[in-house]
Amino acid sequence: MSSFVVSLAQGIVPMSSLSAQRVDCFSVFSAADPSALLRILEAVSLLGVLPSRCHSAPLETDPNQLVVDFQIAGLPLERAQLLAKRLERVITVTQVLHSEKRCAAA
Repeated sequence: MSSFVVSLAQGIVPMSSLSAQRVDCFSVFSAADPSALLRILEAVSLLGVLPSRCHSAPLETDPNQLVVDFQIAGLPLERAQLLAKRLERVITVTQVLHSEKRCAAA
């Protein structure tokens, strides 16, 4: 399956010919504790990076659980894996999901 991007200057270009930026996506599940969000974001800040997107909310099915979703662009794979391991060690965290996507450079 091929992906294409429409560019005004070049017409339709296969996405593989463009430089795609890695974006790491994290979903962190935690006990809904007042310190949970701070602890999770502290693990991110220790890498010296800022999330490009961040959202947190209690789970609809369990208000005693908090989910924190965030994305970090341009993080090398090894550092993303290190972050996932650090997040798993946070006291209130019960589960960490990590995935990667590619976004076409603007």
